[in-house]
Amino acid sequence: MRIDLFQRRGAIERTALAVLTALVLMAPASAASVLSLGPRIVQTLIAEQLFNRAGRWYLIDDRGICYTYLESPHVRLAPDRLVVNAHLSSRIGQRIGNNCLGADFASNVTLSGRLHSTEHNLILDDLRIDHVDDEATRDALNMTLQLAPQAMSRTASIDVLEFVRKQVIATGGSPVHLDQLRIVNITTRTDAIVIQFDLNLSAP
Repeated sequence: MRIDLFQRRGAIERTALAVLTALVLMAPASAASVLSLGPRIVQTLIAEQLFNRAGRWYLIDDRGICYTYLESPHVRLAPDRLVVNAHLSSRIGQRIGNNCLGADFASNVTLSGRLHSTEHNLILDDLRIDHVDDEATRDALNMTLQLAPQAMSRTASIDVLEFVRKQVIATGGSPVHLDQLRIVNITTRTDAIVIQFDLNLSAP
């Protein structure tokens, strides 16, 4: 069974999600299926699950004292990688008590990661900052990551099961419960993330 997801505004978006839910619920238990996530749905997933702290994705967070975060993301797909263009704000320096002794930086940046899967999650790893518009910000980030490479997380997780369950709940009216979703394989293309998966359903 092939499910193509495209995010649309208003009625078009609701119709697409309703079709997704109906097709998922009609699949037999443990059926091999394919879910194609187009760029607009991927944008929604990234915004909801990674930029989930008041619209921010914290790459470095020392309890809010010294920090680096992204906001205003624009997502695109490349062969085998997911690319995020965003605005970066950073307070880089040495934490002393409740203060960060350092400087503030801001710039538009390009970050990318490689996608693979585990169980029901998409794992974005090999995270790297590919481009920084502002030279001073670029130099400060490079120095920080050279001195403390562990400061920035190199992975992030996107829960596909949670996303599909939300669509099931949003449409309502069905007693069928989505118990499990296991990703078998993924392919990252320029037009979609193609996910092969098995699922288990139950009904009272």
